[in-house]
Amino acid sequence: MRYPSSLKLIQIPFSHTCIKVRRALEMKGLAHEIQDISPVDRSAVFAASGQGLVPVLVDGGRTITDSTAILLYLEETYPQRPLLPEEPAQRAECLLLEDWSNAILTALTRRLAYWHTLSVPGTLERLFFPGSRGLRRWIEGRLGRRAVRKRFGLSADRNSRDEVEVRRVAQLAMNRLGGRPYLVGEAPTLADIALAALSAPLWAAAPHVRDDPPVRALLEWGREIVGDEVVSLYRD
Repeated sequence: MRYPSSLKLIQIPFSHTCIKVRRALEMKGLAHEIQDISPVDRSAVFAASGQGLVPVLVDGGRTITDSTAILLYLEETYPQRPLLPEEPAQRAECLLLEDWSNAILTALTRRLAYWHTLSVPGTLERLFFPGSRGLRRWIEGRLGRRAVRKRFGLSADRNSRDEVEVRRVAQLAMNRLGGRPYLVGEAPTLADIALAALSAPLWAAAPHVRDDPPVRALLEWGREIVGDEVVSLYRD
C-alpha cells in the first residue's frame, strides 16, 4: 500500500470546493501540507498547475485540479479509510449524488453567501484584503465588490430566485437523507462530504435564508460532516 510523502493542498481557506478536498484528506487520515493563497493573487496556483482555480493537489510530481478529480485520485491512490462503498450499486449512487451536489450547489450557495457578504461592512475586505488598511482598504473593498458582483452575476433579482431554489434543494436533500446520518450506507462517503461542504457557504447567507427550516436542517446535518471550524469561517 502506498502512503503519502508529499501531499500539498493549495487552497483558499473559505472556498467550499477546497473545504470538500480538505475534509476528505482529513477523513482519510492523510498527512498533508496546506498552502493558503489570497483570492486576488493566484500566482502560486498558476505556477503549480498552469491554471487559476483552486483547489490544487500536488502529490510529488503529480498535480491534480478540480475537487471531484482530486477526491477520486485520493480514493484510487490512497484506498485506506475508503470514502466510496465497495458494492457497485451503492458506489454508483454515491458518485451520482456527489455529481448532483457539484452541479446544483457550487454556484448557488456561493452566490447567496456573497450577496449577503457584500451587505456586511468590512466582511469582504477581511476575506480578500486582510493586510490592507486605511484608504487602500477602502479602495480595494470598492473594487472587490464590483468584481465579485460581475464575476458571479449577482443581482437582487438573481438573489430572489436563488432563495427560492435553495429552499427546494435543501428540502430535496433532507428528504433523501430521510433522517439517516449518511446519504449512502452506514459510513460517510464522498457524497456526504460534497453535500456538506458545498452547502456550508449558506452559513454566510442572509439570516432569513439560513434559518429557513430545510436550509437550517441541511446546515446542521452538514456541521457533523465538516465540523465547527468550517462553520466559523462563514458566520458573521
